[in-house]
Amino acid sequence: MSQATRSLTKRDVQKAAFFWHMTSHLTYNYQRLQAGAMATIMGPILEKLYPNDKEKMKEGLQRHMLYFNTEPRWGAVLPGMAVALEEGLAKDDSNELDASIITELKTALMGPLAGIGDTVWAGLIKPIILSITLGWAMEGYVWGAWAYGIGVTILDFVVTYAMFMRGYKLGMDSVDRFLEGGFIKTVTTFLGIVGLFCLGAMIVKYVSVGAVYKLTLSTGVISLGTLADKIVPKALPLLVTLLAFWLLSKGKKVTFVLLVLFVVGFVGGALGILG
Repeated sequence: MSQATRSLTKRDVQKAAFFWHMTSHLTYNYQRLQAGAMATIMGPILEKLYPNDKEKMKEGLQRHMLYFNTEPRWGAVLPGMAVALEEGLAKDDSNELDASIITELKTALMGPLAGIGDTVWAGLIKPIILSITLGWAMEGYVWGAWAYGIGVTILDFVVTYAMFMRGYKLGMDSVDRFLEGGFIKTVTTFLGIVGLFCLGAMIVKYVSVGAVYKLTLSTGVISLGTLADKIVPKALPLLVTLLAFWLLSKGKKVTFVLLVLFVVGFVGGALGILG
């Protein structure tokens, strides 16, 4: 079989990237997690690389039906690498490459890439976008909900496609280059700072609790909430948020936290302290 026959076209790789985006969680299960999706995108690839060798195709599909799980967007660099390695293996007439390297590479890197993707994508970028569009929706703009759904879907595809193609282009060196130079640490730190700013703004805007108890002084009547805001603005919403965070960090369930907040609000309201 000629080297040209065993080469993938750009369209082949693009189709694999598209199907990874569409199917990464379509066959998700607790036995093999994303292995079904890997086998789905690798089927046409292996068929192109081994058009007359069903045994090689079966071996390839068995390789990719082993347990696999990573963050599907930023972690798409790994399926892209796997496609590049399968192509290199098919072209290796000298048999210097061992097929096990593909499985070993996926096993070794799927965890670290999942950690990076979950931190940057699910833990930082999406909540920031949601906080912005949620504000629009709560102000009565129905397109705020549409903006989040459509915007994140498009962004999901762009990131997935870019990382998949990058992984294919760089092959085995892709993860080393992706992680080197402290790039991820810099991005994570930057987005973490932005996320804290957004969290602070959301506390001020959406946590509506205040002290309504009034003090009668010789100079007149003053609200306890007004006095507290002059000392530390929005201190009470911050304290309520920190209380909820502390309870969650201690392993308390969300229902328990909500119950505590309900009791605090009910008692405070009944005594005329909170409002």
